[in-house]
Amino acid sequence: MFFLAGTHELSIDSKNRLSIPFAIRRKLSEEQDGQSFYAVPGRRPGTLSLYPEKYYERLRANLPGDDQLSEEAYAYRQFEYSQSALLEPDAQGRVLIPERLLKRLGLEKDVVLIAVRDHLELWRKADFEAFEASMWTQYPQARAKAMDEMKASAAAMQGAAG
Repeated sequence: MFFLAGTHELSIDSKNRLSIPFAIRRKLSEEQDGQSFYAVPGRRPGTLSLYPEKYYERLRANLPGDDQLSEEAYAYRQFEYSQSALLEPDAQGRVLIPERLLKRLGLEKDVVLIAVRDHLELWRKADFEAFEASMWTQYPQARAKAMDEMKASAAAMQGAAG
């Protein structure tokens, strides 16, 4: 398992290429994680999540089969996979982001790439700056609440496994 952290202010060039910073690329093992990324719509509107190829495939491998899903869950699966793309890096570590995803998400030239533990998120620069400013104003309270939730979730997972 790898661990990703950090914030990178970047630009998408005129050919829709994004350079993945070397600090991130060196954390990924070709054998374990792959050098490509799956781009999927992010959890937050207007963001794009990037998961290392082999890691994402392992995450999705154990999900229930299509026949085990409700129509609603299956429709979501259809949507998510249809809106995803495998991004292959070139020799300079740049990935080509499909125009349709950039337009749909409103991503333009100036972006922020953040690392969130096991994946990356691509944000509009202004949106990330607003998010960051709002989080700093409530940092102590948000941290305490999140830590409590993560501890409770970890305890529940241990209880279910043991």
